[in-house]
Order: sequence, then structure tokens, then C-alpha cells
Amino acid sequence: MAPLSKTYYLLNLGCAKNLVEGEHLAGLLLAGGWQAVAEPGQAEVLLLNTCGFIQPAVEEAIEAALDLSESKTPAQRLVVAGCLVGRYGKKLAASLPEADLLLAPGEAPRLLEHLASPPPGRLAISPPRSLFGGADPRALSTGPGWAYLRVSDGCAQSCAFCTIPHIRGPLRSRPLDDLLAEAESLAALGVRELNLVAQDLTSYGRDLGGPGLAELLAALSNIDGIEWLRPLYLHPDLIDDNLIAAILGTPKVAPYFDLPLQHVADPVLSAMGRRRGGAELGSLVAGIRKAAPRAVLRTTLLVGHPGEGPAEFAALKEFVAAMEFDRLGVFPYSPEAGTRSARLKAPPPQTAQKRAGQIMELQRRISRRRLAPLLDQTLPVLVLGPHPDSDLVWAGRALGQAPEVDGMVIITEGAAQPGSIAPCRITATHDYDLEGALA
Repeated sequence: MAPLSKTYYLLNLGCAKNLVEGEHLAGLLLAGGWQAVAEPGQAEVLLLNTCGFIQPAVEEAIEAALDLSESKTPAQRLVVAGCLVGRYGKKLAASLPEADLLLAPGEAPRLLEHLASPPPGRLAISPPRSLFGGADPRALSTGPGWAYLRVSDGCAQSCAFCTIPHIRGPLRSRPLDDLLAEAESLAALGVRELNLVAQDLTSYGRDLGGPGLAELLAALSNIDGIEWLRPLYLHPDLIDDNLIAAILGTPKVAPYFDLPLQHVADPVLSAMGRRRGGAELGSLVAGIRKAAPRAVLRTTLLVGHPGEGPAEFAALKEFVAAMEFDRLGVFPYSPEAGTRSARLKAPPPQTAQKRAGQIMELQRRISRRRLAPLLDQTLPVLVLGPHPDSDLVWAGRALGQAPEVDGMVIITEGAAQPGSIAPCRITATHDYDLEGALA
């Protein structure tokens, strides 16, 4: 059976920022009279929103595009959008003839226009200058009760290993009024938790010469209906005492510090193009711990980067053991063409993989130890609904658990409206998850 006219199937890949962009692409289609379908075979348009940040993400995106193209009929169109197109452009168009339209991030707001009149060579690419705002349609795919608020696009930093400035362009912050209007609209839809995301969140507002992240958090905390605010991805070179004080002192803002430190050994940090050395990073983490012992600290690490020998990796392990981060993610270094790091000699990939495993095993034990004192405590929990892996229990998240990257609360007893925040007594603790009973 031929797919129905003006129907689309959307597959989002990549990070939270990409998910928000996918929600806007879906919003444009819905506002244009299109209808979402659950299966690729039912859709006139197969829309793949891609990541292209690192090589594993590139490979995942290409594999997804080929998978969708295998069963594509002549009546269907495959649209590949997002960072993969922004990074490879004409090269991707030449190597992926299966795609009927390739849409770079700068052209995303013109999706309907390009569907109606495809560009020459199937490729719509331009410098990434525009970004979706609060007035643009958006079809939420998260929830119930929570959403991401994307405050800017692009990045003003110059980390040697990173492709984001090339793909996403310079920092472009959304005006404060625009963000507040969108947050109020989300609150009216029942959103109780907003997670602020950006490629360069800590720099928010610097390009506009106006309010910064601290002022944005203060303004968002005044919106009725919003109960939790969580800033994600705080660049450690830019966080200062004023921002720390704002996070700890602003009502509704979670005491949650997501600091992508990447490393702590000075030779590695220097090769990465980071400005703060290991001693400064240690002082930053220790200062937050002293100011707020119960604050949640999260970090992301990159192992196997140029400059990391056995001594530097040993220093990183010692740092992780000493700081006892509540949450931690680690990635093996992937040399990306066009970056400064790719011109330097790095440890073998298998060494990076082994080191990543060692860090995660260390963190598993730390996480279990830090969660253990929560046993028998009653915490406010955002109730999400049935657990994604079991119909027998429900899922929720405590204030110290960010969506998709942290553990969750497995709700074994009690009931509450999905999307509400309810008291939950913790009945068991695990490596990363908690179990609890709703009061």
C-alpha cells in the first residue's frame, strides 16, 4: 500500500539540542498540514535528523540513512537533515544518492519550502545564522512534565578536538524575552521541569551584550508552573563565582553542576586548547563541594586524547577517585578531520577504549557509594509514567537526575499523575538507579 499523502516519519539522532531541532522540524510539518506516522512504511517523507559531531555518530547516521533507504519506495522521499549535512555538505550529497533532500542546520527553518521546491543538487546548505525561536512551531517529544529549553546555538570556544564551531557556527543567543515567552508556553502545556541546553550554555547572552545565564535563570524562576530548572553543559573555563552563586541561590534552580572537564592533566588540557589547568579545575570542584556539599556534580571526560600517556591517565584516575563525582560520562577520543587535535599523535584506539572502561568501573563504585545514603529518604520525584523496559513498574527522576544521561527512580509502589512532582520514599539504591515508593 502506498504511503498516505503529507505524512512523515521522524528519526532523531544525537544530543538534546538536536532533539529540540527535530521537534521544531516536526512542528513545521504539523503546522503545514502534515501528519506524523509511527512506521516508515506509512510515510510520504522519511525525515532523519542527524548528528555529525564524532566519527561514531557519523557512522550511526549514515547507517540509519541506508536502513531507511532500503525499504523506500518511489512514492517516498528521504530527507537527511542536521549536523551530518552541515559537516560534510557536497561530499555527503555525492556519497548518499539515496537521499532526496539534504538539509544543513542553517536551512532547517526552510524545510517546507525545500520540500515544495527542492534545491539544485538536492543539497540545501548555508552558513548557520538562524535558529528556531519561541514563535516557531514545536512538537514536544519528551515529557510528560519536562522539556528542553534551547537557549542558543553555535559556540564561541575553540577546543582543539571539537567540530561544533565548524558545523554550528558562532554563538547565537536567543533574546531573553523570546526564551521567557517559550517557557511560559511550555508551562501552560504542563511542563514542570526545564533543562537548559546549548552548545555553549555558559556563554549565553555574551554575543547580545545583554543578560547572561544567571539573569536568565532568575527570570525563568518567576514563571508560574515551572518548578525545576537545570542548566546543562557548563564550560569549566567560563564558570565563575557569580554563576555558582546564582545556581545555588536562585529559587527553582537545581543544585546541579554539569562541568565537562574532559581531563585534568595539564599536557592534555593544553593539547585540547583548554585555558584552565588541572589545579584550577580541582579548586573549582572543591569550591562547589564546600559551598554546597549536597549539590550534584556531573562531568564528562575524554580519554586517549593526544598528550595522554600512562602518567596523565593515572592522574585522571586519581582525580576521579578523589573528587567522587555524582555522575560521570567518559568517551574514547575520536580524531576528527579538520580539528587541531587530529594533527597530533594520540594513543591507539584500543588503549582509549580500555582506559574508558577503567574510569567507568571506578565511577560505578563511586556512584553506588554516593547513592547509598539516600536510602529511606523521601525525595520529590518527577513521575514519568510506565518504565521504558517494564510494564510492572513506573519511572521517575529526582531533582539530582538529569534526563537521558543520569539514572532514574524506579517506582515500585504508589501512583501519581504522570508529569507531576510527588514525594517518593527511597527503598533501595543501586549503581546508578534508585527504587522508591510514592507517598
